[in-house]
Amino acid sequence: MMNIYYLLLGAHIVSAFFLILPLIFIPKLFHLYENEQGRRFLQKMHTVIGIGGWTLLLSGIVMLYLQDGAMLLCLWMVFSLVLFVLIQGVDHFWVDKQEEILEHGMRSDTSRLKMWTIAKLWGYLLIALLMVIQPC
Repeated sequence: MMNIYYLLLGAHIVSAFFLILPLIFIPKLFHLYENEQGRRFLQKMHTVIGIGGWTLLLSGIVMLYLQDGAMLLCLWMVFSLVLFVLIQGVDHFWVDKQEEILEHGMRSDTSRLKMWTIAKLWGYLLIALLMVIQPC
């Protein structure tokens, strides 16, 4: 059973990199929305981030299950989960619509999306820090 846990932990850590690393570069790449090739590249990065996020979520849920939810007694874990769900909610309900508007060329101002991407990156980095230090 522990072998499965450690396999999931490895997948969880790798998926965190796939979620966080592209976010470091995306604010500098928003100008790529101006042409079709750039939009395709950003869509591929968005897909990588999405796969990382879903893998992170699913591996985390299974790891919590394998620990009988014991980590949910730690305040840092609850805070991390709430922050993750809030970030994902804003991403799904607001950012995806804004990106679609940009992809169709209906608007070219990316400043709000850049600010959100930077805030999202800091949120994920805070979660990662809490996962590493586990102050429980």
